[in-house]
Amino acid sequence: MSNNEQNNGLTMVFAFFTGFMAGAVISLLYAPSSGKETRRKIRDTSVEAKNRTVEFANQASDSARQGVQTIMEQGKESVHTIVDSGKERIQQAGEQVKSAVETGRKVSADVRTTIAGSIPNIDDSEDADEEA
Repeated sequence: MSNNEQNNGLTMVFAFFTGFMAGAVISLLYAPSSGKETRRKIRDTSVEAKNRTVEFANQASDSARQGVQTIMEQGKESVHTIVDSGKERIQQAGEQVKSAVETGRKVSADVRTTIAGSIPNIDDSEDADEEA
């Protein structure tokens, strides 16, 4: 449920309670009863309205807490998913770097061998240097 829908619902409930209270007070004022009895009815109705309002506020507060808690849990799950994905990508990149380094070493060794084979008497001169 979106915030806007919750706000509209809260506004509607508040309007209902306000109308209820206004109607109750007006009906008590126009009811044929003594002043003492009317004041008692108004006091009782006010206490009941206060209790309902406090109960409604507590329910709204609990609902908001649950909504925030749900959002926090979803955020934590998202962060964990992103972190896990990042770790996998770093590991893959490391493997690719290792593979590239190994390929570079092989190519370098092949090039050295090719160059050494193309230069005449390079092996003979090294052997002569070693004997001396």
